[in-house]
Parts: sequence; C-alpha cells; structure tokens
Amino acid sequence: MALTADRTMALGRPLAGSSYCVWVPLMGGLWVVINVALVYLGLHVTYSLPCSLLAGILNGTLFSVIAVAKASERFQAGVTGLLSGLSLTGLRSDGSALMKATESLHGFVDQALRSLGIEGTEQLHHQIQQETLYIVWTTVFVVLASLIAEWVLASRAESSE
Repeated sequence: MALTADRTMALGRPLAGSSYCVWVPLMGGLWVVINVALVYLGLHVTYSLPCSLLAGILNGTLFSVIAVAKASERFQAGVTGLLSGLSLTGLRSDGSALMKATESLHGFVDQALRSLGIEGTEQLHHQIQQETLYIVWTTVFVVLASLIAEWVLASRAESSE
C-alpha cells in the first residue's frame, strides 16, 4: 500500500512543476523575440545605437542575474578576469577579438543564406553586424560591472566581519 502511495505522490510532483517547464522556454523565446525586434527597429530608425544599447542592457542584466545568483565566487572571479581582458583587447589598434568574431560570424551566416538561395544587400548585413557588435559590447560591460560590484560588496562584507 505504501508503494502505491509513493508512486501516486511521485506522479503528482511533475504536474505541479509543469508550469515551470512551460514558462522557461516561453521566456527564452520572448527574450529572443525582443532582441530580434530591437535589431529590426534599429535598422529602420535613424539612430540604431539606442536600440542596440537597450538590447545589450537587457542581455547583460539577464546574464548578470544568473552569474551573481548561481555562480560560485571562483567562477565569478574568473569571468571578471576574462571579461576585463576581453574589454582590453578592444583598445588595440588592430581590431578587437569581438569585431573579428562578428566578421567571421557574418561570413558564415552570409554563406549559409546564399546556399539557401536567400540574398540580401551587403549594407543591411553590415548594419546588422554593427548592431550585434554594439549589443555584445554593452552586454560585456554590464556583466563586468555587476560582477565587479558583487566583488566589492563581498569584500566589504568580509572586512566588516
């Protein structure tokens, strides 16, 4: 009798958590749709930078919440160092690692779209590449700022003890 009750209780638990299983993919899809909508809006307004910055802030905030809430202190310190080094590569005169990565991604996506028979103007591709670069840089700086702020708060808490 207890075995049957345990099985019945086990079947009841996933049903209670099923709303979580539905909301997570929906929120992820909404996040992607918002990013695509902001890039699309940025392509059709005179000043695309505010749309890119808004998307970068949204992405950076999301990644920061995950990094600060779920990651260990060692991981946070490693990511802070990595992002600091990544932001310093942007100051070099030969171009940043992120710019080279977006150019490589642009070439790959361009080739994939051509193989599917989808043609587009190079000016449109360059605008999307530039907006993507702005979004990624804004995301990097928002995550870096939140991790540094978390590090400062943790060091202040340790020193006050």
